[in-house]
Amino acid sequence: MKFRKVAVIIVSLLVVLAAVSSCLTSRMSDAEMNQYFVGNRVPKRQFYEVNSRPMHYVSVGDSTLPPVLFVHGSPGSWDNFKSFLKDTFLLNHCRLLAVDRPGFGYSEEGGAEDKLTAQAAALLPVLQAQKKPVILVGHSYGGPVIVKMAIDYPQYVKGLVIVAGSVDPDLEPSNWYRYFLHYPPLCWIIPPFLRSSNDEQLPLREELEKMAAEWSKIRCSVVIVQGKKDMLVPADNAKFAAQKLKHVRVTTIWKEDMNHFVPWSDPDLIVEGIARLLREY
Repeated sequence: MKFRKVAVIIVSLLVVLAAVSSCLTSRMSDAEMNQYFVGNRVPKRQFYEVNSRPMHYVSVGDSTLPPVLFVHGSPGSWDNFKSFLKDTFLLNHCRLLAVDRPGFGYSEEGGAEDKLTAQAAALLPVLQAQKKPVILVGHSYGGPVIVKMAIDYPQYVKGLVIVAGSVDPDLEPSNWYRYFLHYPPLCWIIPPFLRSSNDEQLPLREELEKMAAEWSKIRCSVVIVQGKKDMLVPADNAKFAAQKLKHVRVTTIWKEDMNHFVPWSDPDLIVEGIARLLREY
């Protein structure tokens, strides 16, 4: 009887996760890009390899302008930020880049990286290819990824915009059901992008605990964007980040009625965060 209840719960969660994930993850084709960016510059696809893993990102804009790299959550893909890549203000002031993290989009081959150190290393070539230090924008799981990038590669990072970032280990849910999704037979059934999401989130609490002592290595200014009505990443993650970053300039953009899906519901707040960091160039 207990097993049946657990099975029902897991199946229900799978349905919900698949429904939500379908809105966040895709592989935008060239034809779809041409259609979406009609009348604007179409972002250029870039491919590279890290430890024989194929990686993908897109870029658009003047390469002499300050670069801004968007890092998606879990699950997700570069086109979660597609609207920003045709934003007039940003294009006039920045070079814009958006990446498919390991296990997602056109970087799907090889599955997820479950260590934040490996996540950061996988994106390092994108930073190294730019002419100037990069402003990093990370949403949800992308939040701890860009924090780790600023810790490990401070010479390449100009600033951080942490958007609804899951950074406090004490606020990470147990997510017990993820263990069932990690092993056969369920891991054979769920879509690859959902498997990647599950695999990288399973050890996140431990990864955040390891990173907790490293925040003092961050040397750039930080903007935190957070909504009080975020039901996926508790709003107190913003307080944790601000507490850890007392040694650098921190600006918190707070909205009482905002949920977790800031890039879609309140993109102007992210643009505001980027604009604040651009003043330091």
